[in-house]
Amino acid sequence: MDRVLKRAICVASLLVVALPMTALAQPFVPVESYNRTRPDFGNKLPLCVMPNSPTLERDKAVASELAQILLLEPEIVEMDVNIDLLDNEGIWPAILVHLAEQCVGVMGVQLIPGEMAADWMTLSRPYFEAPYVLLTRDEQIESLTDLPPGTRLGVPLYTPIDEDLMLAIAAGTLDGVRRLPYDRPELMVALMEADELDAAIVWEPQLDHQSGDFYTHQGTVVPLGRDARAVAVLLRTQDQMLRTMIDQAIEALGTEAP
Repeated sequence: MDRVLKRAICVASLLVVALPMTALAQPFVPVESYNRTRPDFGNKLPLCVMPNSPTLERDKAVASELAQILLLEPEIVEMDVNIDLLDNEGIWPAILVHLAEQCVGVMGVQLIPGEMAADWMTLSRPYFEAPYVLLTRDEQIESLTDLPPGTRLGVPLYTPIDEDLMLAIAAGTLDGVRRLPYDRPELMVALMEADELDAAIVWEPQLDHQSGDFYTHQGTVVPLGRDARAVAVLLRTQDQMLRTMIDQAIEALGTEAP
């Protein structure tokens, strides 16, 4: 490890201590519910992981490896959040609170090219990428372009690939395909098993957490432009030095950016 990185590690030990909160208005997160100054984490690198993440085990492993590369002690913090109680602001207020109190970064956050992030957050370079796949029971179907008219196609709601699919259907590229969005993988499985979907698009790691004979063949999502999804570490904007270090550590892991 070169001298510059060693010096940066010393700086980072100070950066994770007593950093002020950024100004992000979240009206339903009372100010008194969290500290504006982080605790002193000492020689630890506490990184949060999100509950029910399809990449949870990988996120934990990468978090430990990043700490080891930076000569810090790894600490994995599972976020304490009830997904069922989230409102229209989603998980972001909970992430903000955890970044103020319990960790310096959150693992497993999706990178969406071209999307503008909130001014209080910054994202590291990606440490993992996996493709979207097309699930069918027809071995003759290799891509979306092979789907016959009338195909009932499940697609994950509120995702860039759903946007791409809608554009392709509107342009006539996938003529006759019926888009049926689902909001969670479990629903997609139930619909496939009930024969209410003929095919479905799903992020590959999510298949590791599903069971049952709901498909027999995988194809690609050609001709959609965004055929993969990458994840990164989310940090607060003022932690730029720490982000630079984490980027260097991810690079040292040998993970290539998409």
